[in-house]
Amino acid sequence: MKTIGLIANFKKERAAESVKRVASLAAGMGFTVLAEAQAAALCPAIKVCPVSAFAERGAEAVVALGGDGTMLDASHQLVGQRLPMMGLNIGSLGYLTSVEEHQFGDALQQLREDRFGVSLRSALAVAVLHTDGQRVALPDALNDVVANHGASPHAVEIELLLDEKPVANFLCDGIIVATPTGSTAYSLSAGGPILLPDAAALVISLICPHTLTSRPLVVRDTTRIALRAVACDVPMIVSSDGRDEEPLRCGDRVEITRSVHHVPVVELHGYNPCDVLCRKLRWGGR
Repeated sequence: MKTIGLIANFKKERAAESVKRVASLAAGMGFTVLAEAQAAALCPAIKVCPVSAFAERGAEAVVALGGDGTMLDASHQLVGQRLPMMGLNIGSLGYLTSVEEHQFGDALQQLREDRFGVSLRSALAVAVLHTDGQRVALPDALNDVVANHGASPHAVEIELLLDEKPVANFLCDGIIVATPTGSTAYSLSAGGPILLPDAAALVISLICPHTLTSRPLVVRDTTRIALRAVACDVPMIVSSDGRDEEPLRCGDRVEITRSVHHVPVVELHGYNPCDVLCRKLRWGGR
């Protein structure tokens, strides 16, 4: 590999310092580094290039410097370019951005020598069907699609359907539909299970259900999931990866399916998702 794109989250305290370090390491290995103007201004070794043109300008992979949110942003910015992403963590948890700062040099060297694998992560296609007939498609979600009560302090009632078969109506604060990648994010906080990245499944988790008998549900990733707003005081909100949003009013319907597009994520030599669980989520601790 000879050319990489660089995306950095400049909201992180050490972003500028880390960009300089990564660019210097990469240049020393013979990489051509592409990045947008803010990052390029920090290091003469970086060539200015918009993210939308990374593939066109010869990038073979993209390094995302930040936290898990940076990886999600990068996946949305890179739609259609089919460039594998590698996350370098300068955030807090860093489950997706699992390469820690002391590993930056080795990770870049593995890219340079093509000693890595690519995990094709499932994504979710989501569309909102309003009662007036309007259909609004949101960007594919790498982590999750969430329908929640929005600005209302009150619970909402949502009907869940699987392959057009009604499951139940739930009184809750919302519902999360997560991919295996997203199973360690919001869904996990809501009590959902962890799915390994290559699992052919999705998990449906309820947010604060008004019953103790409602539990997360794991379904095949070929399942067509639908959510219908049955009762809400004010419009609910549907979001893709917590970013792009669409209001959901009574009678509106959300349709969620596995996207035809995958998100390629770099897996370095020796990568083990269970090792990440132990390091990041303290599995096996006492």
